[in-house]
Amino acid sequence: MTQQGPTKARTLAKEVATLEVIEAVGHRNLTLVPLRGQGRRHLDYILAAEAISNGTLTVTEVDESGSVPELLAINSGEKLILLLDGEELVGAKQNRILNTTVLLKPKSRTKIPVSCVEQGRWRHTSHEFASGGHSPSRLRGSKSRSVTASLRQRGRADSDQGEVWEDVAYCITAAGAPSPTMAMRDVVEHRQGSLNQYVDALPYPDDACGVVVAIDGVFVAADIFDRPDTLGRIWQRLITGYAMDAIGRDKDKRGTFSAKAAGVVLEHVGEIECTPCPSVGIGKDWRFEAEDIVGQALMANRVCVHLCAFPSDDTNGREATGPGILPPSRRRRRVRPPDDIVD
Repeated sequence: MTQQGPTKARTLAKEVATLEVIEAVGHRNLTLVPLRGQGRRHLDYILAAEAISNGTLTVTEVDESGSVPELLAINSGEKLILLLDGEELVGAKQNRILNTTVLLKPKSRTKIPVSCVEQGRWRHTSHEFASGGHSPSRLRGSKSRSVTASLRQRGRADSDQGEVWEDVAYCITAAGAPSPTMAMRDVVEHRQGSLNQYVDALPYPDDACGVVVAIDGVFVAADIFDRPDTLGRIWQRLITGYAMDAIGRDKDKRGTFSAKAAGVVLEHVGEIECTPCPSVGIGKDWRFEAEDIVGQALMANRVCVHLCAFPSDDTNGREATGPGILPPSRRRRRVRPPDDIVD
């Protein structure tokens, strides 16, 4: 009997190796390091906001009673539809956000995993959901940790709903935004002028397919897509989400974050072993976690459709910016044991 060798580690090293780090740009305490990627594989899809607008995507409660952690997404079109981690859906019984990135098949009905970002409402304001904004990085990071734990333990992309509500409450308080129903969307409406200043000062960098983000000089998020036009189309919503964190953390003394620092983050992401988990749509939800970083990537047809990463800081009273990412010489990698989940 021949003895099988060890299972080959799954990492995102090849995906991050194709990225070119561009010079950092910033406004006030928010710094962005754009990324370009030449010759990257990509898929043909349309974004959820566009599909809702043109009528090929309908998102509703799962039934008349509704279910907080699930919604029903109906793709009546002929193309794939991409819904993004942290993307907001507004209306129905309460506003929700996507727990992870999902790629819907054409002509499909899919129950999608979501979290509530409007604690004080449970009544219909509309039958269908409209496209909303994008979540702040702090909320997305804590949600990523709880969803990863749920996927590994139960095979479901469930969040810790109580923690999500705590992060929404933190965002509302930090922004000084009144919200009768504790809705994340009220922060955008109340602080629209301040948020627009970030959006206006940070236009989309031509041909960028990703961005590494820092607040007060400390890494808070990274979002990378298979196509530059995907990032271009959601740029303003992403920047608004990052800025929702930034306006609540603005300090007199601001640190710096460079292109070199962004490169260290990407190198680290590429080192961490991933666990491929089930997705409710097409592809696999690759999850990774180390002592200082956590994240996920939707892998479909050998394409990294969307990769996002956040600081791995899991304390509720945490410092707003989270820990920094250590350079390779000072890091201790956390490698997960091989598993039997196939691509």
